[in-house]
Amino acid sequence: MSDILTRDELRSRIARASAGVAELARREPANTWLGSILHQLAYVGGALDAGRDRLDRAAELNFGLLASHYVDDVDPALAAELHAISAATRRLFAA
Repeated sequence: MSDILTRDELRSRIARASAGVAELARREPANTWLGSILHQLAYVGGALDAGRDRLDRAAELNFGLLASHYVDDVDPALAAELHAISAATRRLFAA
């Protein structure tokens, strides 16, 4: 996936990735970590929607790491997208 350069692009990519993670969560309901990824993506999306410049809980975001453990084996493209979103979140929110 390409770099995410703007907040609008980040918002769009979060929406697409969230749909992919939600689908995985439906297929693997026992995997609670997928729910954590969704929750974290929603938190970042909400901050974007609210126009925030900073994330109060930035240090707690670990969805990129979770993607390496729980998404990469079943959907490498989605895991790569989650890593791109994680990097862009840190850069665009100066976290």
